[in-house]
Amino acid sequence: MFGNPNRNRRRRPAGQTLMARLKDDAEEASRPWFVRLLVRTVFLGILGGGLAVAGWWTRDHWVYRIPALALREIVVEVDGVLSPDEVRRLSGVKIGRNILTVDLPNLRERLERHPRIANARMVVEFPATLSIHIRERLPLAAVEPLAGSGIRARYLLDESGHVILPLDPATAPARAVAEEEALPRIIARAPGSAGSDQDTQAALEFLREYERRAPGTLPDIATISLAVPGLLVVTTADRAEITFGAGSFDLQLRRWSDLRRQLAANRDARVIRTLDLSVSQNAPIRWADSSPSQPASPTQDPPVRPRPRRTPRRSNV
Repeated sequence: MFGNPNRNRRRRPAGQTLMARLKDDAEEASRPWFVRLLVRTVFLGILGGGLAVAGWWTRDHWVYRIPALALREIVVEVDGVLSPDEVRRLSGVKIGRNILTVDLPNLRERLERHPRIANARMVVEFPATLSIHIRERLPLAAVEPLAGSGIRARYLLDESGHVILPLDPATAPARAVAEEEALPRIIARAPGSAGSDQDTQAALEFLREYERRAPGTLPDIATISLAVPGLLVVTTADRAEITFGAGSFDLQLRRWSDLRRQLAANRDARVIRTLDLSVSQNAPIRWADSSPSQPASPTQDPPVRPRPRRTPRRSNV
């Protein structure tokens, strides 16, 4: 009566316990494999779904509502004609939005669809600042179809050949409009004609080489005519006409620059009217007629016209 109370409890022999376990394993093994797979899949699906719902609820009802993560400042840096306010409008991101909800890849893609934006870079500065850095396409030349082609559209090209529409004088800054109006004009043949695209690319290559020259070394370029296949007929701001052959623009520009420098060193008052640098040796040259009352001087070039330049601007909101 007062002995060990557990003495009368019946204990299952160890052999019987092992047999029960083996029996359960045998019953499970006897089930078809697809039933076992289905049970496990359902279990894992329920578990994963529960975790997903819990994560969604935590994100939307807690993380996205943390006041400290509300966007309070959008810093915009541009290097061209676009205004910071216009970039903010294009981004669609509003002050007060949770900074974790900003989809940066989608935002970059949306901004780079703008024809004047070459590259957009976003940086999230926790807890509440979004920085947007915009690199614009810099127009290198304006393209005007050849007279008689029936096409009157005027557009701009950057150094890679990307098409840019001209600025609207009614809304764009007057200085930016003037800079684009002063761009060299490529007088192109009708689009689709044989060699028209190659000639346009050659004109852009020429302008890239020309832009590498030191300021004041050569006169400003007014027009580049592509009327003759394989040749660039360049008209300068001082009304000289220089012919370039396709390719080797660096060498041809050096020859032109050396000739002008030699004229200045010798105090030669003659002014070049036409020069054919497509001829490698003894380039044909014709001098401008100068009246005694108004002697021409190769060192007195017209004022340098304004050109689009990268001028980084930073704005905080």
